This record gives sequence, C-alpha cells and structure tokens, in this order.
Amino acid sequence: MKFLPLFSAFGLVATTSSQGAYTFSGTTITETFAGLPATNQANFFSATVGVQTAITGTEFVGTKLSGSSTLAGLNSSGLVVDNGAGASGAVYSYGPTGDADRALGLLASGTNVMGFGFEMINGAAQPLTEFVVSFTQENWRGSTVAVNTIAASYATTGSAGVTSANFLSSTTGFTAVTTLSLVGPAFGASNGALDGNNLTNQVARSFTFTGLNLLPGESFYLRFQDSNDGGSDAGLAIDGLTISVPEPASTLLGALGLLAVLRRRR
Repeated sequence: MKFLPLFSAFGLVATTSSQGAYTFSGTTITETFAGLPATNQANFFSATVGVQTAITGTEFVGTKLSGSSTLAGLNSSGLVVDNGAGASGAVYSYGPTGDADRALGLLASGTNVMGFGFEMINGAAQPLTEFVVSFTQENWRGSTVAVNTIAASYATTGSAGVTSANFLSSTTGFTAVTTLSLVGPAFGASNGALDGNNLTNQVARSFTFTGLNLLPGESFYLRFQDSNDGGSDAGLAIDGLTISVPEPASTLLGALGLLAVLRRRR
C-alpha cells in the first residue's frame, strides 16, 4: 500500500536523474518501488563489501555491509523477490506473490548484512535548507530473539569521507535519524511471513530536515543500514517514499486570513 504523491505549492512534477540519484528542484519526488524486478536476480550485488550497485527501477543503490559469506549467489549477492517467507540475509523486493505492488526491504543474517539508500542532488537555483522525507515502513517478517532495527542516517556534500561511491558504507560523516529508522515488530519464539500491506504491519514515518545549506549541485545522502541480530531476523521494508518542501508559511497564513474573513462575513 503506497502513499499518494504529495505535490508542493509549485504544482510541478517529480524529476529524477539517470545517474543513480534523485534531482530535487522544489518538486515532490515520489518513489513507489513498482519498478523493482518481478523475478529473483542472482549475483545482483557485488560480494565485496562496500561496492554499491544501482537497484533496478529506482534511484536507490545497495551494498553488502558485512557477513561471513564470500560466495556469489542468490542470497549472498542477489535481489530476492519474496512475500516474507524467506529467511536468508539479502535485499528484498517484498510484496504478495505475483503482485506488482512492491516494497524495498532488508533482512540480515550472519552470512550477509546489506544496506541501501539514495543520493538526492539539489537541482534548484538556490540553496535547499528544508525538506520532508516520508514513507511507510512495512513489516514482512518477524524476528525471534530481539526487536530488530534498521538504522537510518544522513550526510551531505562536504561531510567527512562521504562520496557518491561510498556513502552506504562510510564510517564517518553521517548523523543518525532515529525517526526514520525501521523498528521491527515484537519478537516471538517462532517467526514467519507477515502481510506488509496490512495496516497492522505498517508504520508511517516522516522527518523534516532543517538547518541545511545544500547549495545548487550539492548532494544529500540518506541510508538504511541493517545489522545481524540474534536468532532469526525481521524482514522490514519501505514503500511510498516522498521528498517534499513544507508548505510555505506565507501560504498557510494567507489561508488562515481568508478563513477569518469568511467567518466574519457569516
């Protein structure tokens, strides 16, 4: 289940870059993940830690963060299409079997811990100082020993050691955004598939980034890093991602003023 696009006051349409990054120019960007592959993609990611690979049908990239496996294969370096039944560490395209409605997810294991994220370039003619990132967290599989968390963090151009090629695995320059971290459901003695399209297995997440000074052409990086917890890990995903500009204060004040005038006329 996806959020509907949230258009800014400018009424423009979203634009993206063909270089593996979103381009933001005052327009709402919407990512539904409907373009994810419909079948399993073996050897999709590099088995080498830190090598970033563009994820088909999106402007996201993914990489291996850690894990004992050095083998290529579906669960070691593939993109897995799944309905929550799979328990191997991988990047997942989650959704009901045969359904075009997809969500991008992660599940970690001792052999394979993955991460994903995106770069957003300021394509406007002026600095970008404030914007909102929103999405739906979908839970597609439970955990057995602990509540699992996939940690969200961000960086910008100029952050120490961060580049377009290494931002998913960089150990410096990032700031945690716990509001956007994916926090799994309560753990149980046994786990299995969940219906991530059911509202009971969803969490709406949103965060307003403020105090930034992203100059034209500079980049913002948002990443989600999984970790291997004890027992069987949860399969958590994101869907209906939007990046938008908050409604201008002048617009809101104007609307309130008009409402006051109408009330007085009554």
